[in-house]
Amino acid sequence: MALDLNILLVEDDFEIGKWLEKRILNLNNIKSLFWETTLHKATNAINLNNPDIIVLDLNLPDGNGIELLKTLKRKQNQTKVYIFSINSELKKTCLRLGADAFFDKTTDSENLIASLSQLRA
Repeated sequence: MALDLNILLVEDDFEIGKWLEKRILNLNNIKSLFWETTLHKATNAINLNNPDIIVLDLNLPDGNGIELLKTLKRKQNQTKVYIFSINSELKKTCLRLGADAFFDKTTDSENLIASLSQLRA
């Protein structure tokens, strides 16, 4: 199986980030994983690494992930954006703005990993 996905994880909670990092790196379709904890660092990582998929938390120390989602979609960036947030009341908003999927941190962690495992670049 080819290692072909470049993933950017944007998550400021260390424990959640470490769990996701471990699970994502164990998938068979991963070429690289970059983990950032702020919108500013995520924006830089997008410009430098051109990820295939962004796993994006909404509540970050320097702003809301929805702003990054809006920017990506306004620029017609082809990167898939998977929202991973505890803020499930924003699901419809995120999907309307162009998120490819929304996963609730409290109930959908395994669904997120399963979805990532099925993707190819």
